[in-house]
Amino acid sequence: MLTRRDFLHIAGGAVASLALPGCAASPPLRKEVFPEFGDLARPYLGLATSLREEYDYEAQVEGRLPEDLRGTLYRIGPGLFDRDGLRKRSLLDGDGMVQSFRFHAAGAHYRNRFVRTAKFVAEEAAGKFIYPSWSTLAPGGVMANFWGVSRFKSQAGVTVYLRNGRLYAFDESFLPYELDPVTLETVGESWLGLPETFTTYSAHSKMDPLNGEWLHFAMWYGPKPALHITVFDKNGGLKMHQALPMPRNIYMHDWFVSDRHMIFILHPAEISYLGVLLGLRSLADSLRWLPEQGNLIMVMEREGNGAPLFLEAPACFMWHSFNAYEKGGEIIADFIGYDNPDHLIGPDPIAFTLMGRRKGNYRYPGKVLRYVIDPARRSVRHEMPGGENCEWPRINELHRCHAYRFGYMAEARPGDFFWTIICRMDMETGRTERFDFGAGSYCSEPVFAPLSALSHLPGNSDEPGWLLTEVYESREKKSFLAVLRADRISDGPVATVHLSHHVPFSYHGWWSAGA
Repeated sequence: MLTRRDFLHIAGGAVASLALPGCAASPPLRKEVFPEFGDLARPYLGLATSLREEYDYEAQVEGRLPEDLRGTLYRIGPGLFDRDGLRKRSLLDGDGMVQSFRFHAAGAHYRNRFVRTAKFVAEEAAGKFIYPSWSTLAPGGVMANFWGVSRFKSQAGVTVYLRNGRLYAFDESFLPYELDPVTLETVGESWLGLPETFTTYSAHSKMDPLNGEWLHFAMWYGPKPALHITVFDKNGGLKMHQALPMPRNIYMHDWFVSDRHMIFILHPAEISYLGVLLGLRSLADSLRWLPEQGNLIMVMEREGNGAPLFLEAPACFMWHSFNAYEKGGEIIADFIGYDNPDHLIGPDPIAFTLMGRRKGNYRYPGKVLRYVIDPARRSVRHEMPGGENCEWPRINELHRCHAYRFGYMAEARPGDFFWTIICRMDMETGRTERFDFGAGSYCSEPVFAPLSALSHLPGNSDEPGWLLTEVYESREKKSFLAVLRADRISDGPVATVHLSHHVPFSYHGWWSAGA
């Protein structure tokens, strides 16, 4: 971690700029610049409209819920974007809200709760923003944000996992918060059983269904960036921890784990962290895309302490991975890639501008990409199985870290940023099936619910199961959960679970079978 002595050595004369409070580049927006629920030109803005209420009710079901769909779907995302007339600068920034859809014999029960993080509790009591967050500085200019790293606090709003009966909500580079898996009430911050300050966690972890391991990574930023890898065994005990120096100070959101390897794409999304430390700009506004540097692909063995293998590839940004597995001495790593992440980094990215009144940039949509890595030959080749304008890749979690056949994702219409289509791609043939919910109906990441009576072998040519995606219907300003047959997506939903309200932008979900 960066010490104060390190910081002062780096900052040098830059501290003089603190006398200029107007230098802060990422202040909160005034709420009046944002039209709640949008307009005819921007019907998707309901996804960026806060949901302040917490609900607990039996939802209305249209159609017939499958009899073998029994369990709970958890979803998480930013639920609160504004306080006291001020607003976050990015759609990807807000206090975490967890939802649960519990499927039972009589229907579906809905519940949502904000994660009571230390940040949420303090700002709720104050009735205003107090802390800086990923895209937005705290009110008050530079002096209110100086030494920014120490002021950041978790919003616990990116991913949610149920592990050994315990539910956890994760943010980027913070400790998770534990929640009650039934009531969704916040239990508190968790070190996952490890000593304090021992490690840190990122939002995306991987659970290996064959050996029960839970694998985590996270970056510690600063002049000496480090990658932390933490692995728990099936019972929750610590199996392995490493802290490795990194050749780049980059923002990395997701990774891969295969049968025998861990793979990291060190894309050139550099963090210019000095401005963050000085309180001059947010972390998001400190990202720089440097494509001339290309990608570094870092490959490590899961067992042992061998040195990482670094391979070079053309620049490509990755938000989220599908999966990785071993095949004939090669590693197959599938993901959604961007030639340029202009929706997030650069002038007027749409993830920021939609919070105000500008259209924003989104010229380089996500594509389904594949790296074929040969560690023995120290080589990598790049393939494109198919699919464009996609995001939110998921698989059947019973195949995580191992061979799989089908990938599921959301797709946007040409020229659109938000997604109205759910897809299933055969990763061997590239054949893709789709269902389009229609203009103005915006779907979320599809979560696969396997059939309990099926073995779900990785080579299965049809992989029956259920896909669950939450959809915001802009005409009604309400949301619903769609249940689709995974092997017959084009037939459309077999059932929809209607909510009495809208739900803002939701990131990721987790399916838990059973009661």
